Amino acid sequence: MDSGKKAATSGNIILILIAMVLGVIIGLMFDSHQPATTMDEHRSLQGKIGEVIGLVERQYVDSVDADSLSERLVSVMLSELDPHSSYLTAKESEETDEMIRGNFEGVGLSLRREGDTTFIGEVMADGPSEGSGLLPGDIVWSVDGVQVSGVKMPADSVVKMLRGPRRSKVDVAVRRTGSKELKHVTIQRGVVSRKTLLYSDLLDDTTGYIILNSFASTSHAEFHYALMDLVERGMRSLIVDLRGNTGGSLEAAVGIANEMLPAGSLIVYTQGAHQRRHNVIARRGGLFTKGKVIVMVDEGSASASEVVSGALQDNDRATIVGRRTFGKGLVQQEFDLSDGAALMLTVARYYTPSGRSIQRPYSAGTDEYYQDYLTQLMEESYADNPTLHITDSTPYYTTGGRVVYGGGGIFPDRLIAYRHDPTFVYYNRLSAKHIPYRVAFNEVKRHAAEWLERYPTLDAFSRRFELSDGVVQRLVAMGEAEGVPLDRKGLNAQRRLIRTMLKAFIGESLYGPQAFYHIYLAEDEDLRQARAIMKEKEKIK
Repeated sequence: MDSGKKAATSGNIILILIAMVLGVIIGLMFDSHQPATTMDEHRSLQGKIGEVIGLVERQYVDSVDADSLSERLVSVMLSELDPHSSYLTAKESEETDEMIRGNFEGVGLSLRREGDTTFIGEVMADGPSEGSGLLPGDIVWSVDGVQVSGVKMPADSVVKMLRGPRRSKVDVAVRRTGSKELKHVTIQRGVVSRKTLLYSDLLDDTTGYIILNSFASTSHAEFHYALMDLVERGMRSLIVDLRGNTGGSLEAAVGIANEMLPAGSLIVYTQGAHQRRHNVIARRGGLFTKGKVIVMVDEGSASASEVVSGALQDNDRATIVGRRTFGKGLVQQEFDLSDGAALMLTVARYYTPSGRSIQRPYSAGTDEYYQDYLTQLMEESYADNPTLHITDSTPYYTTGGRVVYGGGGIFPDRLIAYRHDPTFVYYNRLSAKHIPYRVAFNEVKRHAAEWLERYPTLDAFSRRFELSDGVVQRLVAMGEAEGVPLDRKGLNAQRRLIRTMLKAFIGESLYGPQAFYHIYLAEDEDLRQARAIMKEKEKIK
């Protein structure tokens, strides 16, 4: 073993040993069966931690980076508490705050880095770059005179160069694919909204559909105005799609649930060892408190998504359709540190109105926690029972007296099982390498200007754009070049889906995320099943 490997191994061992010491200390600090610690005891515990770190700094065989070691130790210490308490560096804290705010200051461009070249992936609607003449597929050659394509640099460096305070200006030089001419554009930075409501529309004359991909501080307002539009257009039934929505702001989740619950309904309550029970009650003014509601969830729906679906299920306000949710029911509070970093510390648990804990068990440790989740997915992928893998057989009751179960996650009222169709294997292998998106984006690079002139609106693109057979052939060729051999049976069986996805990805680059769903939803089999369930509900008066 070489000396570098020895040092790394020794460093890992010393970190593990310190983590073990910290684990014991943490156990003493947070054991709910122990009496509350006094100030003197806290000082003693802090002294032990400092003593261990000091010994490592002074006596360890190799030199150590004290700051790096401290950050790693804090991360290990928090992981001993639960799977969701975490340490955030100053950069990570800033990014988290940005996600919760739902906006940032910049130019409103999404970028795509391929090798040493930076491309514009999307010109965001209503952003500072709209109307600037920049197009998806343009090569970003330089930013304020600094070359960013044709050179090696971290993918996020260009993003940092384009970000900046509102009303400041930045010069961006771009080159259209196939042209050698550079075009300079001066953009005044502004506030760019990061939409969390990706799409809303009527699926038929009376059925509305809203899809949310996260919960930020702007989400409730986005949901409210989408509801208002759909109600004015005649909506009488609503499908809320929270598949893959990993959560975010509890306040946003409460506001969204409030729009669909009668005043006085319990939405959620939180409680912790150091926090008294806090009930959150629906207020008057919800826009859609009487029509039929379906909430679509899956194994990627977590946290705030589970708060909304649990509140609507326990109040018998909605039918939950899909697959068991992730099971994240721990409430984190951000505590800022002096150097700009932060602790995301779990301070309470979420409970649904019936008293169910959303959180999956984690007493066996973080690794086992995630392994159990993977095992659950494997078992449930072959099940036709929505309540498989129940870890808590205690019955809980909705306001209407229906039995529901806790033990982690929200169990659907109507299961949409995984599909086991071997003809999907070829498409899934292509998707795993992002080949459909990459092929679509290659087409955008060559034809964005032409297509936007020919199809000035999403509606025109959706109705009139026809994908050439050559694009599918290029997809097959890229797949073969990257280790996905042609499966002719799979290609023919899923040709319609493949063509739809290619068109949806092209539309997304040209017109934004709403274009993707506008085109793709016609092929969404899970949504088709949810609509059939809605039709059943509408027949029941």
